[in-house]
Amino acid sequence: MLTRLFKCGVCSLALIVLLVAAAGCSKEKAPKTTTPTADVAKPAKSDAGSQAEVEAKLAKADLLDGEADKIVTRCASCALRMDGTSDHALKVLDYTLYFCTEACAKTFAEDTTKAMLAMKIPEG
Repeated sequence: MLTRLFKCGVCSLALIVLLVAAAGCSKEKAPKTTTPTADVAKPAKSDAGSQAEVEAKLAKADLLDGEADKIVTRCASCALRMDGTSDHALKVLDYTLYFCTEACAKTFAEDTTKAMLAMKIPEG
C-alpha cells in the first residue's frame, strides 16, 4: 500500500508534510527567556584609587553627549571617537557603555579596569 502512495505525487507530498508536522509537534513549551539589554562587566580587583579614577573617567565620558544620564554613547574601545549602539552595550559600575561592535565590547570587557584607566577622554 505504501508503494502505491509514493507513486502518487500528491499523496507522497501529503504524507511527508504529515510526518514533518507530527515530528515537530511537542506538548512542552520552551521557557521564555529575556535578553539582557547590556552585559555586566566585572572589573578586575583594584585599589580604591583606581576605582575612584574609573568612576571619574566614566562621569567625564558620560558628559561627551551633553547629558549626565550614566550612558556613554561613544565606543570606549575606539577612544570615544566612534558612536556606539545599544546592541553592543556593557554595564560598568552604574554606567552603560555603548560600543560600535561586539568585538570592541568583548575586548573592553576582558579587563575593564585596565581599559578604563588607559582610556583618554577627548576634549570638546
